Amino acid sequence: MLNPRSVPRLFRLSSNNSILEFLLEGSPEIKEHYLDSKKEVDRNLKSACEKFIQYQTKLFVGHLEEFMTKVSALKAMGHQGGPKYSLAQQPWAQPAKINDLVASTYKTIKGKLPVTLRSLSLYLYNKDTEFVLFKPVRSNIQQTFQKLQGVLQEDFSGEDLQIIACPSMDQVNLLLSASN
Repeated sequence: MLNPRSVPRLFRLSSNNSILEFLLEGSPEIKEHYLDSKKEVDRNLKSACEKFIQYQTKLFVGHLEEFMTKVSALKAMGHQGGPKYSLAQQPWAQPAKINDLVASTYKTIKGKLPVTLRSLSLYLYNKDTEFVLFKPVRSNIQQTFQKLQGVLQEDFSGEDLQIIACPSMDQVNLLLSASN
């Protein structure tokens, strides 16, 4: 009636019984994992905000930051005992080229800042949140222009500074606040 081959291993009455083997050799282990969903949401929100700040900063002043990185590398070579080069002698740091860089950055800010602020307003619809989220971007833009002005004052003559036509901090602040 019962063919041993047709009876599954689980129900066999031999030493090869799965239930018996389970009872003798192993016991179930229960592990509980608690995931604090609020912390997870906060962590993801913080990460998204940081990415937004980095992206917007790069969008507005990325080219100036790249220029400042080159300047820092040039100055670091001089401080580490390497040959000292004047910034004004570098082909990539000619006043006309810096003027083009500053002008394009200013134009980018003037053109894209209102669009960014409108998007923040559309998606967040809370002035306080918009301000808090955009404040680091605004600060990064201001710091980049401030560093640039310091380098330019240090390495270029008055005539070259006029050619470069870097906006003053008041002009940058006005641009950033006028777009609100």
